[in-house]
Amino acid sequence: MTSKIESLLTQSLHKLAPDGSPIPHNRVQRILSKVVRKVVPAPHRSPYMEWEYGTWTGSFAGFDEVGRQLGEANVLPEWLASPLDDKWTPFRGPGSRKGHPYNIDAFKEMGHCWNDLLLDAATIRHWYSQRYLGMKKTLNARDLFIISSICVSIPSFLLRRKDDPTADGNLPRQSAAGFKVIGGMYAATSRMVSQAHPLLEDAELDVEAFLVFLEDERLLLSPESRACAAPANMIRQILNALINPASDIPVDQGFAYLNDDIERAFDYGVMCARLDLSVLLHWQGLRYYLQMLVAMPEVPLDVIDYLQADPELSLEGSAALHEYVSMTQSILEVVEKEGAEQALIAVLPTEENNASVMSLKEIGVHCFELETVMRKLVCTQQVKLDQILQKSPSALSIKRWSPAPGSLFLKQLFKIAPQLTGSIRE
Repeated sequence: MTSKIESLLTQSLHKLAPDGSPIPHNRVQRILSKVVRKVVPAPHRSPYMEWEYGTWTGSFAGFDEVGRQLGEANVLPEWLASPLDDKWTPFRGPGSRKGHPYNIDAFKEMGHCWNDLLLDAATIRHWYSQRYLGMKKTLNARDLFIISSICVSIPSFLLRRKDDPTADGNLPRQSAAGFKVIGGMYAATSRMVSQAHPLLEDAELDVEAFLVFLEDERLLLSPESRACAAPANMIRQILNALINPASDIPVDQGFAYLNDDIERAFDYGVMCARLDLSVLLHWQGLRYYLQMLVAMPEVPLDVIDYLQADPELSLEGSAALHEYVSMTQSILEVVEKEGAEQALIAVLPTEENNASVMSLKEIGVHCFELETVMRKLVCTQQVKLDQILQKSPSALSIKRWSPAPGSLFLKQLFKIAPQLTGSIRE
């Protein structure tokens, strides 16, 4: 789909009130939305959704059993949103959310499932501790990143498992509510990971510092300034259930809707966290080499515009590459210290690889070397992902561009900047 068509669909199907709340579709919009959904598959139906979108935003367009979308008003792409006739009102609490609209009906749905969500949070903490922590009693932000990834991955696991897929529109409301509530923890820890934030280095998670981070990063507001409905005491409550649950909680009763698939769902969520880290490292390796192109006078302006237009490349990123590597290693050592990601880490540039003295062709060669290793990593991890989901083997190959966003970016860059390719044979 072209960007022009996407823009037209967004203008037609994503109408907002002056306060930023979504306007429910009229009859014509509902018909158009249904047609679009039949013609254009939602992201969670892509065979490589975990790489292309991630399990979080990739699931936003899915529906639960009571007709609510997982992404609520924040569905991506925006033209796949189906806003309900919900009641919105200004948030009265303190902080960045004060005065911004929040969805009362979505908040009530969260409240309907609240006790079950607290039980599920304690259950996933129990499973995580049993598998990875041993006698360790405390959790840190790195642990919370993995745990929250597991929780937000459950709906996509249900939708994408081949042996017993849950139909879109039949997702258990409890799984959808958990996706939204613990999704805030995932969004926050993912932001930390994207910044290689110092909070990830702490031996124990400081809940108050975590809440300050949420405020400072404005993570309790959507890009269109809609407020997260949960008051601070509820955020603390779910955090405590994840970090330090009471000892008498019946954790054998959590996630009842998963039946015997809780271990597979757990494995899927851990794998999704690892894919997130691999995609991030790939981007950071590309950034190290490509940021030097902006200062080269021989680089055409259209190439520079392309480099600066993609926020994922983050040419103005503040953390150094070695900080991302160190952070990733500290997270991976919990789940699999000598995993497949080590091959990618091994070819990432170091301070000795001074991109500022390289020619265009040399930069292109190094970027393609990263791509080659990324292809192997994607193929390896996709096999494991297919096994968890009990899907037929994918058609990925080390001779083809990987579905990772950085690969797709580099493929297009080579098209518009052939001077980078030199003697490369794709």
